[in-house]
Amino acid sequence: MSDDDRPTEDAQHVWAFDDAEFKEVRPGFRRRVWSSDDMMLTFWRIEEGRGPTPYDNHPDNEQWGVVLKGKLDFRIGSDERRTLGPGDVYWAPKGHDHGDSLFIGDPEHGETWILDIFTPPREEYLGG
Repeated sequence: MSDDDRPTEDAQHVWAFDDAEFKEVRPGFRRRVWSSDDMMLTFWRIEEGRGPTPYDNHPDNEQWGVVLKGKLDFRIGSDERRTLGPGDVYWAPKGHDHGDSLFIGDPEHGETWILDIFTPPREEYLGG
């Protein structure tokens, strides 16, 4: 076995972007999930024009989100709509209403890409 074939110590700490690893959880919504004991990353790829999502909250999970591509048109904590684009960040504390989301895809992929960070991990997302 050559040095290049040996697993490295980082093998459990680094994951490459892999389109095949995104699982469709409902039509037009694909996600990839990474989780540790205390935190979860959820990378969403959502088709242009999807939504609206429910306007609700997670009583047990704090959520941070970063828009990576496309735009997110949603409400957070009020009736006012906000439109976020690449690099914009949102925070939904435990029990804070958010959602009613509409997704405006980027020209390259026709998708909105969002990275959500949950603490603690959302049990219903584990396993897929």
